[in-house]
Amino acid sequence: MIVSRCAIALAALLVALVAAAPASAANKVPHSFYGANWDFDVAAPEVPDSVVDEQFAKMAEAGVETVRTNFYWAFAQPEADAPFDFSQTDRIVRLATAHGLEVLPVVILAPRWARDRDEAFAPPRDPNQYAAYLTALIQRYGPAGSLWTDHPELPVRPLRYWQIWNEPHLGFQWAAGSGVDYAPGYGELLRTAYAAAKAADPRSKIVLAGLANQSWKYLSRLYRKGGIKGYFDVAALHPYTVYPRGVKVLSRRFRDVLRERGDGRKRVWITELGLPAAQGRTDSPNFLQTSDRGMAVFLERTYRGMAANRRSRRINVTRMYWYTWASPYCCELFHYTGLFDYDPADNSFQAKPAYRAYRRSARRHEGCVKTATAVCRR
Repeated sequence: MIVSRCAIALAALLVALVAAAPASAANKVPHSFYGANWDFDVAAPEVPDSVVDEQFAKMAEAGVETVRTNFYWAFAQPEADAPFDFSQTDRIVRLATAHGLEVLPVVILAPRWARDRDEAFAPPRDPNQYAAYLTALIQRYGPAGSLWTDHPELPVRPLRYWQIWNEPHLGFQWAAGSGVDYAPGYGELLRTAYAAAKAADPRSKIVLAGLANQSWKYLSRLYRKGGIKGYFDVAALHPYTVYPRGVKVLSRRFRDVLRERGDGRKRVWITELGLPAAQGRTDSPNFLQTSDRGMAVFLERTYRGMAANRRSRRINVTRMYWYTWASPYCCELFHYTGLFDYDPADNSFQAKPAYRAYRRSARRHEGCVKTATAVCRR
């Protein structure tokens, strides 16, 4: 059968449109929906820059768009009269920016001189001193930050989101002492940090500390006893559960509290999400355990379910940070949560099935394959 060139061209156009449709349809999530935590041994300062650079490139290729990591005040200012040392945080921001990744800092860990107790995660004695460090971070990495002047080779990607501490309802994260209610102390820290951040950068956004376990109850207590109303822009939870459906249930309960308090329009992020593949590897009785394959299945189903419910008024989670990108796969339950098994002895990485599940999921919902600088290949 003879076919005209016009018909062939039209057919080719139709094929191209059909081929392009799945990518458009699959783009179901906002930018930065796919995140990952950078923690444990791989985040140690002695890990070479080349290793961090290589992993951030792999993150970008896998679809990660935002990295959550700790900014330790104790490391930046070990002595009260010492100037701030930004060398460790500079490295993270510089390398992440070079690969098109946003950074979400968790500002945490007061120096010994700034806390009353000798426990590492004891809260700051004076919230204003913590706020001074937060202000210095904004002056370094914010829209007029000195980092961008020092590194003109980098695109200017100012940090605008700042998470104030982590899981203060847990005693090992907010070591205020036996019988001391976490809510009033954390509330004071949050209010002081909020005022300082808005003064340094009016467009900055304060992220509430991530709340785990019965997160909705801890959030309710922070409203009642911590005075947090009006002092955060984004609420955060850590829905650790063995069931993908459980993540939706916990997110719904969390948002219900926000709605009851008149904050139903606030953004909600999951700043930690994970399930340790520790089954048969530890003697822990903790129910939060699965196999390598089980972790991959949990990841894929959870991201799929949360993407499908992203616009639900009862859920509407707009970011999800997997916990964690790489971990040592030994010794302790949550060391088995990495998408990679990291060996600090030789800086080697072994991809786990969950890494491949993460990459497939991100490509499906972001609608494209990413480069090492987080740009879509079209």
